[in-house]
Amino acid sequence: MSPTAQSTAQSTAQSTSQSTSQSTVTLRATLIGILLIPFNSYWILHLSYIWDSNRPTSLALLFNVLFTLLVLIALSALLRRFRPRLALRQTELLTIYAMLCQASVFAGRDMLQVLIPLLGNGFWYATPENEWAQLFHQHLPEWLVVGKQEVLRGFYEGESTFYLQTHIHAWLLPVLIWVGFCLVIGVTMLCLNVLLRKQWQEHERLTYPIAQLPYEITQGTSAFLNRRTMAVGVSIAAILNLLYSLHQIDPVFPTIPLYHGFRLAEKPWSAMNNPGFRLSFFPFAIGVGFLIPLDLGFSCWFFHLFWHFERIIGESFGWRSAIGFPREMAQIRGVWIGLFLWTAWMGRAHLQAIWRAVFGTGQPSHDAGEALRYKTAAIGVLLGLTVILGFCVKAGMSLWFACLFFVLYFAMSVTITRIRAELGPPAHDLYNAGPDLLLTDALGTRRIGPRNLSVMSLFFWLNHLSYRAHPMPHQLEALKLAHQTRFNPSHLLWVLALAIFVGALSAAWGHLHLSYQVGLEQARSWYARAAFNRLAGWLYNPSETSLSGLLYTAGGFVFAMSLLLLRWRFIQWPLHPVGYVVSSWWTFTGLWFPLLISWTVKRVLLSTGGVRLYRRAIPFFIGLVIGDVIVASVISILGLLFDFRVVYLSW
Repeated sequence: MSPTAQSTAQSTAQSTSQSTSQSTVTLRATLIGILLIPFNSYWILHLSYIWDSNRPTSLALLFNVLFTLLVLIALSALLRRFRPRLALRQTELLTIYAMLCQASVFAGRDMLQVLIPLLGNGFWYATPENEWAQLFHQHLPEWLVVGKQEVLRGFYEGESTFYLQTHIHAWLLPVLIWVGFCLVIGVTMLCLNVLLRKQWQEHERLTYPIAQLPYEITQGTSAFLNRRTMAVGVSIAAILNLLYSLHQIDPVFPTIPLYHGFRLAEKPWSAMNNPGFRLSFFPFAIGVGFLIPLDLGFSCWFFHLFWHFERIIGESFGWRSAIGFPREMAQIRGVWIGLFLWTAWMGRAHLQAIWRAVFGTGQPSHDAGEALRYKTAAIGVLLGLTVILGFCVKAGMSLWFACLFFVLYFAMSVTITRIRAELGPPAHDLYNAGPDLLLTDALGTRRIGPRNLSVMSLFFWLNHLSYRAHPMPHQLEALKLAHQTRFNPSHLLWVLALAIFVGALSAAWGHLHLSYQVGLEQARSWYARAAFNRLAGWLYNPSETSLSGLLYTAGGFVFAMSLLLLRWRFIQWPLHPVGYVVSSWWTFTGLWFPLLISWTVKRVLLSTGGVRLYRRAIPFFIGLVIGDVIVASVISILGLLFDFRVVYLSW
């Protein structure tokens, strides 16, 4: 077991043994979280929608939430000197952190920022030439979209206001319905997490690397934050990013190039240009990479280079143009399916215990201390799925197809949550690996039919890029923190559900407010328009089952199972398929080299000084994260207030 796993196991054992004395989620913390959510959502929208920055919610550890947490910690430390009763406790800080994480992922670049334009793009960009009106307008339910050109004009062209009666009336019903759908999706995931938590946290003792940092910095003692090594890490990251930021504002300032991309012109090396090859010294990623298990850190950077090797081989032998080799996303679909089935098999005893608890034949103590009784959580999952399927059928989707789509969606969600709990990579970009393309490969668009394809395109925001900013891993990490710090997980479920609703509603309002001001076409109209471009292609050229796509998916599945069996058979086997599944695409081009740096340093420290030296180094690497977060946040807030832009946030 790694040192990180040992420390997590110890804290888990402590929380389990002391679970009888739970503190409540306070009204004060809940109200602070609710009040902060609209400001947090607007901040995210300004960064990723107006500035077109990927950073706010493309990374696993949300820098905007971490910065807010640091500010609250500083305020609490100040209050502790003069008004001790007003200082926030660790459980309150973590409650606010969990609420903001949940709201942020819905407000982020890949969910509501795609959903809101999705409601109008199919109509605004319809022309006689592309024949969208004839192809799919009749399949889009009026109560889920906005199709009036006079309403959409200001949304796309700007220099208008959302606060007109005709605009509000046109958007109100679809937005409220979709916000309600977000709430149902989120609550269903919460119930799933209740069923999964004990197996992963207490039985398998997964490390939850992303949850370590907020736990460490919110502890009551100030010794951790006051360590000299942490101050050094904070200073290095802050200076590097401050110089880079000032250089972006005014080139007269000197800078150190933190991010450098290569454009390769000669074949076969040019195959690396998509998604790209970069060398970056990203302090945030170096710090986070130091916290993940050693073998999994190795798998991340190794497999990113291995993907490039596959692309070069495919270009060299002509396979890339002939058969699409290596078909990254088709392979990834097979890998995540393998990970999901392996996870289910490894937790089969726990699943049997859940079954017995649900049907009243097991020990009632098995779910003691959980946020919900297993029977209640299972009913919650079934009710959530029933509402989701009823929604789809009402929208025009066939029941059989809706079942396939959302069973695959939640299976993939469980897999991503497992990846975060076990590995905690800085990002998990499973681009185009969701149920939509898996089903079109397996069934063919002709068999699925125009109506199913059209309604499925309205869920583009759920399965295109939203796996890198996914609500379910954040929920499980919040439950882990609740059990670790002994505050009531049942109360936490309620405040997380509230955060989802307020977060989705405020994000929808913020998007509409900004769009009518600046115009979607001045920002990111291409992003959600891709859903209808793809839909038109499917309807123009119906296809049968893609045997090549299924073969690549089967190949990914076999590869993943082979690696898992090797890890099961040989304890020292260094490669994990989780590294393969998260490192294939664009986001990891800026992360693989920082992970190589942190892995190398961590390996040297463990081999020379052992666990003791490794633990002494942790504050320095947490300092790198904190220093990076502080500068990025302060610069972005100043940019919002004084109307300037710093492009380094897109690393």
